[in-house]
Amino acid sequence: MSKMDTKDFVIGAVVGSLIGAATAVLFAPKSGKEIRTDINERATDVKEKGTEYTQAAKEKTEEWSQVAKEKTDDLTHQAKYQWERVADKATGVSEKASKMGEELAEDVREIMETEKDEGKKLAKQVVNEIEETKERLKEDVESYKENKDEN
Repeated sequence: MSKMDTKDFVIGAVVGSLIGAATAVLFAPKSGKEIRTDINERATDVKEKGTEYTQAAKEKTEEWSQVAKEKTDDLTHQAKYQWERVADKATGVSEKASKMGEELAEDVREIMETEKDEGKKLAKQVVNEIEETKERLKEDVESYKENKDEN
């Protein structure tokens, strides 16, 4: 969910609350002074609710951002480790291959292909986990919106 969607939601909630409160107050059989007092009270309530929603949205965004950052950091670390492992193996095997001739060089190519495939698998896993985290965050935001709308 983008910042614009959250902002639009909060603005919509505040505006809708203001319109509803103003309508209820204006159609109530009260004096002008009582109506102004009610409008001020309701505007204060709406402002407080808007502040609460904004704060809750900020907290959730920070929380999800931290989760995504931690997940990304973890997956980046795994990818770097895998790459270093592949690089170390390739370097060691290449040195041996130059000493042992063509037959060993063929073995090196096979090992490098295998490690390359493993690297591709890990890259796909990283992308999949990022996408899954994104979807879970999107679902959490939608659930949060629905819960707030129901309350």
